[in-house]
Amino acid sequence: MEKIGWNFKLDRLTLCFVSLGTTIILVNWGFAPHKELHAVAITALPPSIFSFFKSHQAELIRRATDADKRKHGVDDEAARHYIDLDHFNEGIEPCSWFEACEKFTEDTLKERGILPWNIELVYMNLVNEFAQDTLNTGQVIRLCADLGHYIADAHVPLHTSSNYNGQFSGQTGIHALWETHVYETLRSSWTPRKIEASYIKEVRKWVWTIIHESHQDVGEVLAKEMMVREMKDVPEDYGYRTRGRTLTLVPTPAFCEAYSSAMEGMVERRFFSAAQAISSIWYTAWADAGAPELPLKLKSQSDDTKNELVRFFQGLHKDHQEHDEVGQ
Repeated sequence: MEKIGWNFKLDRLTLCFVSLGTTIILVNWGFAPHKELHAVAITALPPSIFSFFKSHQAELIRRATDADKRKHGVDDEAARHYIDLDHFNEGIEPCSWFEACEKFTEDTLKERGILPWNIELVYMNLVNEFAQDTLNTGQVIRLCADLGHYIADAHVPLHTSSNYNGQFSGQTGIHALWETHVYETLRSSWTPRKIEASYIKEVRKWVWTIIHESHQDVGEVLAKEMMVREMKDVPEDYGYRTRGRTLTLVPTPAFCEAYSSAMEGMVERRFFSAAQAISSIWYTAWADAGAPELPLKLKSQSDDTKNELVRFFQGLHKDHQEHDEVGQ
């Protein structure tokens, strides 16, 4: 495990003397939340499909971040991860992509984000793949990974606002604070929750409900960060963290803890809600395809004989334990 250290007093002048072998990063985006969400979602599946997903868990977890990796190389990919509800002044109700294009135009929708329609499209593609006489397992896993990623994004309040990174309110960086740094700091202290996949009767309505619930939290996400920053005894907000040869400017554990406390555990609640939603949409896609029998991966094809879920959670716990130690 790479060595991690903190320095809250490193100033800009000091950065000029950092050795050439050290990389300096001012913004840190972690993929761990998306990967763990997929891992947790697998555990919530019913016996009818659990074995199939478990046998492909390594690839599913590994591909959980593929959608983010495509953002800078695939046209319109970025728009698939968000929707700026605040730009629909006249409001918008659950509707098909064609109905939305007719009312707002396709260019307008792509500018404001197409997350709910993208989720519906990927879901329908997954149903179609599950329904094939000969299952294309690689395609099914790819679609499951993408669908899970987009569902997770829909649970993040700032993915529903044009002020997605606090750039309009003097809070630049709040997106990573909410989505990544609070998670990294506090995940090991979260109370375990039992979640179970359930069948979704109306997928379109269900997706829009998730998005509207996320949007209702935007005001609190922004206000509570400002409130913590203006506290009399506010913790140091940013510090330089060293991981191996990488120097990163990130929110301090103390600030993350204060922010999470002010939001009364919102990140934790939305995390487990997202995991259950991912599991439910996978299960629903399979059920809507006619509940076909799914082939299992042969042991000889396995990437590793060790249970990937166990290995993932062991590594995650180790990372969090180390993070807690350096943040004290």
